[in-house]
Amino acid sequence: MLELRNLHVAYESGDVVRGVNLTVNQGEIVGLIGANGAGKSTMMKSISGLVPSRQGQILFHGQDITRTAPDRIPHIGISHVPEGRRVFGDLTVEENLHLGGYRHRNQDLSADFERVYQLFPILRERKKQRAGLMSGGEQQMLALGRALMSRPSFLILDEPSLGLAPLMVQSVFRLIREIHENGVTILLVEQNVELALRHVHRAYIIQSGQVVMQGTPEELRQNGNLMDAYLGAKVRS
Repeated sequence: MLELRNLHVAYESGDVVRGVNLTVNQGEIVGLIGANGAGKSTMMKSISGLVPSRQGQILFHGQDITRTAPDRIPHIGISHVPEGRRVFGDLTVEENLHLGGYRHRNQDLSADFERVYQLFPILRERKKQRAGLMSGGEQQMLALGRALMSRPSFLILDEPSLGLAPLMVQSVFRLIREIHENGVTILLVEQNVELALRHVHRAYIIQSGQVVMQGTPEELRQNGNLMDAYLGAKVRS
C-alpha cells in the first residue's frame, strides 16, 4: 500500500532521513520506533508532503506521490495525526471536525460526524467546547476524529501516547485498534518500544535517519540486546 524507496530528506543542517526503504501492506499496523531525533517525524512529514525529499520515491498504491502537494494528500486517502495533536485551540470540537472533512465539504457530513461521535463519545459531549480547553487525552481523540473525517484508507499516527497519562494511553490505543479493525491501515510512530510492539504487526527500528532493524514483534524481541544497544531501553520478552 505504501512504499518508501531509498528516501533521503534533508534540512539545512544536513540529511535527517538517509536512504530509508520501508513498506506497509494493506491491513497492517506498522511501527516506526526510535529515540528522539532519529528522523521518524521527518519521514512522516515527507509522506504527507510537508517536507520535500532530496532523493528517492514515495509510492502509494503504486503511484508516485513524492512531489504531491500536502493539500492533495488527503484526497488520495492518507490522513496524518501529527506529534503534539495540533488541534485548533480557539475553535470548537465541532469546528475542528468540520475542518477534517474539508475534502468532502460539498457532501453531507452527518454520517461522518456520527461515526466519529460513536467512536469518541466524549467529543459529542464537548462538541461546542473550545478545543484548547480539553485535556491532552481528549485533544488526542479530537485529532484522531478530525483525521477520520476525511475518510482515510491510510492513517499516519505520530507519537499518539506523548504526554498522556497511562490510563489515557490505554484508551487511545484501544481506539486505534478499533480504527484498524474498521479497515484503516496504520503507520505508527512511537518512542515507547513495549507499547508499540504490543500493537503492531511489524516494526522498523530507526537510528540517525536509517533503518537498523526490522521484523515482527517476536523477531525484534528475540534481538533484545541489540535493540537495547540502539534504543537504550530494556525490551521485555
